[in-house]
Amino acid sequence: MNRISFVKSFYPKSERTRERALNAHRGFVSAVDEGWTNADGSGQEIILARFATPAGATSAFDEVSAWFKQWPPPMTTPTDPAIGAVGCSNPRLDSSGDALVEFVAHAGDTMLFVNEWTAAKPDPAAAKVLLQRQYDRLKKGS
Repeated sequence: MNRISFVKSFYPKSERTRERALNAHRGFVSAVDEGWTNADGSGQEIILARFATPAGATSAFDEVSAWFKQWPPPMTTPTDPAIGAVGCSNPRLDSSGDALVEFVAHAGDTMLFVNEWTAAKPDPAAAKVLLQRQYDRLKKGS
């Protein structure tokens, strides 16, 4: 997807004008967003956003990880030090009746974002596994 589609998909409406400019400055190249819903109603989403340089991906990562850290309890901010990932886990159910876990990391010129939702207690370990798989694929160049 292009920068405008990425910003529209990834950021709240109130932030889109600023984020379009910021992502242009970061050297946004392209993104892909793939999500699915499981038979039990839980789901996962993976977003990969590529930038012209690793600095662009690092800047996007820094912004998202700072956003995660701003939320008060019961939101928690799990991490995965092995790959430098930062996440947020919210046990409160959203308007769809789901709890949420999200992680962000970066590898080279790409920011990785994983989102998992479930009507049960959020499972940061499962989200980490999905993130690790994507991270490993990027590092191997596949």
